[in-house]
Amino acid sequence: MPTGTPDPNAVSIGTLRWPVVIANRQQAADVNSAGILESFSLKQTVRADVQPIGPMTFYAASQVDTPITHKIFIRWLDWIDTTCVIFRATRRRDHTTRLERFRIRRVMEVDGRKRFLRCDCELEERA
Repeated sequence: MPTGTPDPNAVSIGTLRWPVVIANRQQAADVNSAGILESFSLKQTVRADVQPIGPMTFYAASQVDTPITHKIFIRWLDWIDTTCVIFRATRRRDHTTRLERFRIRRVMEVDGRKRFLRCDCELEERA
C-alpha cells in the first residue's frame, strides 16, 4: 500500500480509548398508552473508537433514510447486530456525567479479518 494517504478503515488497539457498554434493546407495546416500552439488557463492556462522521456522509445517509452520525470501532464480536445499542459515559468539566446512546444502523467487519467491527450509528440520546 502506498504511503502518504491513511487507510480510512485502519484501526489499531491504541485508538480504542473509550469504554462503552453494549446492550440489547427490547421493545414492547405499552398497554396503558399508544407508546412503546423499551428495556435494555446489558451485555458487555468493551473499548471503542468513537468518531463523528463528516457532513457529506451525514447528508448522503439521510437521503436514504438511515441517519448515521458516528462511526464506532470495536474489537470483533460475532453477536453484534442492529438490535444492539452502545452507551458511552463521559465526564464534563463540572464533574457531571454525560450519557450518550447510539443506535446501531449497520455493522461490518474491517478488512474482512474478524479483528475489528465498524458500527455505523445514530446518536439517539444525549443526557
